[in-house]
Amino acid sequence: MQYLQGQIAEFIVKGRARMPDLIIDSSSLLKPLLKLGWCQWIGAIIFMWGSLHQTRCHAILGSLREHKDSDEYVIPCGDWFNRVSCPHYLAELVIYFGMLIASGGSVIPVWFMFLFVITNLSFAAVQTHRWYLQKFEDYPRSRYAIIPFLC
Repeated sequence: MQYLQGQIAEFIVKGRARMPDLIIDSSSLLKPLLKLGWCQWIGAIIFMWGSLHQTRCHAILGSLREHKDSDEYVIPCGDWFNRVSCPHYLAELVIYFGMLIASGGSVIPVWFMFLFVITNLSFAAVQTHRWYLQKFEDYPRSRYAIIPFLC
């Protein structure tokens, strides 16, 4: 065992001596960022905003059951749950909208992807919203399914 440890240590020491020093040129790291246009920056900000809210919404959903062995359902609240039944779906739409903006809005496949996600998640959100309304008598009637003041 000691022999193996010695061989590994020798390999690490000799290998390190043969490795070139890591040189980081900060200007080469910044050049690609400086080439981005306003669409990419705004799209990236929207994308990150949607990702942040999606993470929050999933954390809220994940914390609903205090007792993991219980089958009891609880009405989610907090963050975007105060406005819509499926804020994690809304956040997903925001993420894809950010991608659409970052693409400049001229890439047809990105438009098709965005429209598919809107359609798919809207149908799922409406079904989830109906389930909440049937399951809970005290479910807030002011909540929308996925898009505030619209759907």
